[in-house]
Amino acid sequence: MRNYIFIFLLISLFGCSTPKQFTDYYMEDNQVNLFAFVGKKISIINFNPNTEQIGEKVYNSISGDTLVQKSHIMDFGYRCKYLIVKNVFNNPKVDTIDFVTYDHYGRPAFSEFEYVLLYVSKNAKGNYFFHQKYQFDYLKKNRKGIFYGYTYDRKVTKKRVLFKNKKYACLEDLFLKKKNEAFKSLFEK
Repeated sequence: MRNYIFIFLLISLFGCSTPKQFTDYYMEDNQVNLFAFVGKKISIINFNPNTEQIGEKVYNSISGDTLVQKSHIMDFGYRCKYLIVKNVFNNPKVDTIDFVTYDHYGRPAFSEFEYVLLYVSKNAKGNYFFHQKYQFDYLKKNRKGIFYGYTYDRKVTKKRVLFKNKKYACLEDLFLKKKNEAFKSLFEK
């Protein structure tokens, strides 16, 4: 009987892990053109980025002509509208955010989840937001209303990329992992 109680105690202590209880993480650095927020999907609308493209007029010094320069985009385009539930990095100063995203594989993967940690930036002219391609973390909400996600250890082999050691992660951990990996060049000064 003692063995069963001991085993039960071990399982209850080490077998059940919960995400960190860090709820108020927010960081601001206006020198970095990046906004990270917990978003809830309102709408995602497909558009053809090649038909809505405005050509740029370029002067050709060899021929002396003015040419209209266009490029062909090989990604699918989407106009997204998300409710900002919680800001994590920088504040875009809006409650709902409209942004465009481009995805080579079709509908963006983040659209499958109710809550996601999204990473967007403003374009160079500052007149619209765009999604940082393929960068997001899907989130869950526990009974207390705290958002959490998962991190993985990445192992790259010659044939594929393996994801191992799934761990609970709070918003701070998820953001800092992206900051140090995917967005490393944005934060170098």
